[in-house]
Parts: sequence; structure tokens; C-alpha cells
Amino acid sequence: MQNSKNYKIGYYLVTDIQHIPPMIRLYPYLGGVVFCKRRDIYEHIKEKYADQNIEVYHCKNRRQAQRMIREHRIRVMIYPSYHVLYGAKAVEIFHGGLSDKNYVESVKILVYDYVLFPGEKTKDKVDRSGYLRWIPRWDIIGYPKFDPLLKKTLDVKPLFNNGRKTVLYAPTWISQNVNFKMIKFSTHGESSLDLWGKAIVRALHKDVNLIIKYHSRIYRKPGDIYEQIDSLIKELGAEDKVKISIDDNILPYMAQADLMISDISTACYEWFHFDRPIVFANPSPEHYIVSEDIGSNTYAWQAGDVFGREEDILPHVMSNLDNDLYNDKRNEIFKYTVFQPDGHATERQAKAIIDFYKKYENIPYSWLLLTTTATRRCRRSISKFMNWWYQKFDKSRIGK
Repeated sequence: MQNSKNYKIGYYLVTDIQHIPPMIRLYPYLGGVVFCKRRDIYEHIKEKYADQNIEVYHCKNRRQAQRMIREHRIRVMIYPSYHVLYGAKAVEIFHGGLSDKNYVESVKILVYDYVLFPGEKTKDKVDRSGYLRWIPRWDIIGYPKFDPLLKKTLDVKPLFNNGRKTVLYAPTWISQNVNFKMIKFSTHGESSLDLWGKAIVRALHKDVNLIIKYHSRIYRKPGDIYEQIDSLIKELGAEDKVKISIDDNILPYMAQADLMISDISTACYEWFHFDRPIVFANPSPEHYIVSEDIGSNTYAWQAGDVFGREEDILPHVMSNLDNDLYNDKRNEIFKYTVFQPDGHATERQAKAIIDFYKKYENIPYSWLLLTTTATRRCRRSISKFMNWWYQKFDKSRIGK
């Protein structure tokens, strides 16, 4: 299925370049207009995807984006994150819907007209939170980001050619203005980078190749952990064995790694697809433990060894490279998390959106705009009330 019609569809990308791949997967099928809140997202699309002729605009704020929705007479807006605008029907496709973070259980999911889940686990998390029954329409379609890998069209540029094993370290982003109650006391958020980044470099650079793939949401300041790691690599003379990358897609780096180290991130579930061992860096060893509860942010940790001491890093990595003891559990969790990884998730997602779009294709645009805006405001008010209620009377739901 390829784009045979100029659908009046828009995409809204807000916080970082990791929102781009879900849009890139859909664009050849749906076409449309891309609105970027951040200038760096806009420039990344224009540079990396110049050959795809994507119609993309930089919108400085929500008001400008909403005005452009009207100017382009957009009927359906697609969101890879929990940011929504007034006007046009709203479809949530998740840029990181596999994660164990309580991101997907957010009450904000109630403002969307259509939600496309990557698998049973995400749907079950939303259902257990009590929100699923309030979503007007939803489907499970799979994880389109895997399709290029499954169809063997993923562009992989190897970073090493020295015969050594390669380890990928992929920490999640470091939270700013952390709500420590929400994230169970970790002073580093759910990221292991501040606590373990330098220790991982010191422990591994002599024995394996190391790729450090930072999350694209980075807040830089002089002397920060990123600068400290750069300095450490130079101090150790490890530039040829340790490579650092910031990119919108982690899969090309996964494809060339033999083992991954991560923490609490969608990257863990993306890695499970490769069926290779994983080791988890505990961002708060005093508080985080492995959990079998899908509502926990450490559910994925059942699939690998977890370290909370520097002296355990190298032994865990080497033992897992030699003997993969967790493959059965890893595959069990992956099957529950990702629906039908067959290379056709993008087609299913595009077809679902087109079918949804056709319901509103012939409605007078002014009426569609009026009714959609009124409904969105109503549902948003309800979601804000529910969030207030949970924070005041049900502390177990704080942060959701």
C-alpha cells in the first residue's frame, strides 16, 4: 500500500528527534504535513530525510501550529507523544509505547479519538489503569519501527571492524525537575547515565567495543555527564574502542551489537527483537528491584542480569556474552509486548488510519473543526479533573 491520495493529515512532533521515526514510517503511505515545535527536529528532518520530500514546518508554539492546521484544512492529526492540539481528529501512535515507564498509563490518553497500541502489554497497562474503556476507539497493530529490519532494508553503518565483541549502552534520558515520589526515590530519574555512565566506560573499554547511544532528549550544560564521559574516553585513550552517537533511530546500532546495557527504556524492548543478551544498569540500587508486575517500571528486568555495583559490570557482560541464560524469558516478554512482528506493522497502521480518516472525509470542514475542538476541550477538562482527583485521593496514581 503506497500513498495514492493527498490525505489532509498532519503530524505534530514536539520534544525530540526520537519522535521522527514513527512519522517517517507512515509518510510514504499517508503523505500529509509535519509540524515541529522545536527547530532541531525540523532541521533534522530537512537534513537526514531530504530525499523524501516531506512537507514540514517549524511552529514556534501551539497557537501557530493550530493556525496552520486550519490553513491546511487538516482533518486528522497524528501524535507520537502525549501532546495534542485543538482542531482535527487525534490519533495516538506512540514513539515509545513499549516502555515500562508509567508513560502509557497517563490520563492524557483520554483526549485522543483513536489509539493504536503496539501490543497486548501496553493495552493491558492502560486497561488496568481504568482508562481503556473511555478511549473512543483503539486497535493493536504492532511496532512499525521494526519493519525495515524485518524487510532487511535497515541502513547499518558498522562503527568497528576489529573482530571484538560490541556492547551497546543505551540509557534513557535524564529527567529534569524530577518528581522523586513518582520515580521511587532515584535522584537520577530512571536513567542510569549519571550513576553508571563513566563506570561502564572504565569497566569495558579494554575488553570490548562500546557504543554509547544517548537518548536524543539531552539537556547540555558545562561540566555535565556528557562532557565528563567525553573527557574520560580521551583520558583512557579509548577513542577507537568507544563511540558516541546521538540519532533518531537506535536500531542500526542495535543491529551491530552483541549485547546491550540499558535501564528503564523502550530501548530494552526494541533490543528484545534481536534475541541477544541484555544487562540492566540499576539507576537506584537502594530502591529498584526486578518485578513481575506489568505496572512496574522494572518488568523488563526479568530478562537479564541487573548490576548495582561497579565491580559487577564486566563479569555480568562477559558471562552473558558467553552464555545467554535469559533467552526464553526475553522472548516470552517480547511476544507479549509486540504484536505480530512480521514486517507489515506499518501497512496495518496506515490502513487503520486511512479507514478512520474516511469516516470524516466528507464532513464540512468548519463543522468538523467546531465539533472536534468542543469535544477535545471537554475530554481534556475531564482528564484534568481525573488527574486532580488521583493526586488528591489516590496517591498510587500520582504521575499517571
